[in-house]
Amino acid sequence: MADEKRFSAEVFHKNDSVDWIVFIHGFGGSARTWKKQIEFFSKHYNLLVLEMHKEKINEDLDLDKVCNLIISTLKYYKIEKAHFLGFSFSSLICLRFAVLYPEKVNSLIMGGGIVKFNLRTKFLLFLAINFKKWINYMILYRFFAYIILPRKNHRRSRSIFVNEAKKLGYDEFCRWVDLIPQTNSSLNWLDELNDDIKVLFVSGNEDHLFLKDTLKHSKKMSNSRVEIIDNCGHVCSIEQYDKFNNIVFRYLNSAFV
Repeated sequence: MADEKRFSAEVFHKNDSVDWIVFIHGFGGSARTWKKQIEFFSKHYNLLVLEMHKEKINEDLDLDKVCNLIISTLKYYKIEKAHFLGFSFSSLICLRFAVLYPEKVNSLIMGGGIVKFNLRTKFLLFLAINFKKWINYMILYRFFAYIILPRKNHRRSRSIFVNEAKKLGYDEFCRWVDLIPQTNSSLNWLDELNDDIKVLFVSGNEDHLFLKDTLKHSKKMSNSRVEIIDNCGHVCSIEQYDKFNNIVFRYLNSAFV
């Protein structure tokens, strides 16, 4: 098992009697983007915080291979089942993982949740995929960060993600950008999701690119709930981390006690 490919991770073990939460950072992010969540939830749960970009995987990736790497990481740390907390693009990774491995999932928590890419976001992805060979990837990343997080109150979260993305490198950026079109079937995954898996979406009301679709499609799911944080953008886990943490904590305590 030690030689099996897996993601790097940080582990915070409280005790064997409490549940595990697996944190999966957004595109270009790292464990650092979960700093305030680690400080809060490590007092109550066991945490596995993935570092998907820390050790570069020198091969092409597809979404199911990413899910298999997550499974290998769970096996390595002997985690049988967990709550999965994803953010932005990684919420789609969590969704795909739950479809493939439902027996491993207690619940899905989608911070800045994405259920599909609309025409505007697909156009941005088209630019990234087709211009990545010609334009420095950090110029593209900064451009997307300003499109997704345009307001003054989004500045801190935008800065954190841009600074983390600087550590990616061109090859890693390209490898993960090429994954995004593989989520075109994401609405089908919602339909395939096991009804026993509860889903919490937590979004800022200023999430102008993704919130509308989240509200629309979550209504079709009997096992989902949406919580919206006022005066907050896409990266609600950083911008208003206290409210985000309390929403998730209350949800876990009310739904799984």
